[in-house]
Amino acid sequence: MKISLAPKKLLPIALLTMIGCLWGFFFILIKTTVTNGIHPTAYVFWFCLGSGLVVFLIGLIRGVYPPITSNYIVYYFRAAALRFTFANMILYAAQGNLPVGIMAVIMAFTPIFTHLVSLFTKVEKFIWLRLSGILLGFGGVLFILIPKASLPDPSMAIWVMIGLCTPFLHGLAYVFLSNSNRPPKIDSLQLACGTLFAAAAMALPISLVLGEFHVLAPPFTNGEISMMLHFILAGFNFYGVFELIRIAGPTYMSQSSFLSVVFGVFFGIALLDEKHSLFVWFAITLIICGVALVNARHEKYLKK
Repeated sequence: MKISLAPKKLLPIALLTMIGCLWGFFFILIKTTVTNGIHPTAYVFWFCLGSGLVVFLIGLIRGVYPPITSNYIVYYFRAAALRFTFANMILYAAQGNLPVGIMAVIMAFTPIFTHLVSLFTKVEKFIWLRLSGILLGFGGVLFILIPKASLPDPSMAIWVMIGLCTPFLHGLAYVFLSNSNRPPKIDSLQLACGTLFAAAAMALPISLVLGEFHVLAPPFTNGEISMMLHFILAGFNFYGVFELIRIAGPTYMSQSSFLSVVFGVFFGIALLDEKHSLFVWFAITLIICGVALVNARHEKYLKK
């Protein structure tokens, strides 16, 4: 009996590790793509279209596909604007100018911004423990921004602040596009598929107007190969997230944010020979501790 239950117990751990590892590795792929000449607006189009197609094919195998009635389409575009189109354009632009490890730490701010938005919109009650987490997180950012010896180049500080806009937009998306606002009879995989296609539809005219659209055709450059690898892996990763939440719940899934920081910093050091100052290491410690405190959910404190 114990033997038959072992795979079921190991599956959530394996999925959690895979998701965290892939999220950390995606920063490497983003850096490679952007620094090899693909503009963030074109990147967002191809990423959302490519990963959307992967998720769509997975859905077809499962016998489901995203509804396309008007109320669903409106929701897809609202979610796309916050979660993918503009957030990813900022992410890709910032990653092109920052070390991978720094960007991985910045993205860990999503739970902090989510809680801040929840407080301002009165979705959640004030909790001192979580406020201390917010203060620790922003204290970590100051250790990256203020000391001149913190970053490899002091001019990167502006990109750190720009990069923080991405987790802020994600926080807005998680609050304003929560389950209470979601259209009925749609699961997360269908929602991801529809949102990705909507994000691609939004990014295409932006890249065309800016004259930055990128034609994807062989022979492929290193940047194009990196981009294609990104959207293929991301498509399967979306399914991994869907399955992990289904079998283990969203709280268990939230631990992947810590792993993405660890793997992001590790891949930056191992693959790109990144080196961080003591200020940055101290900042990473503060931010991870801050996120841990913010993620410490106590149901009795949440509004019903």
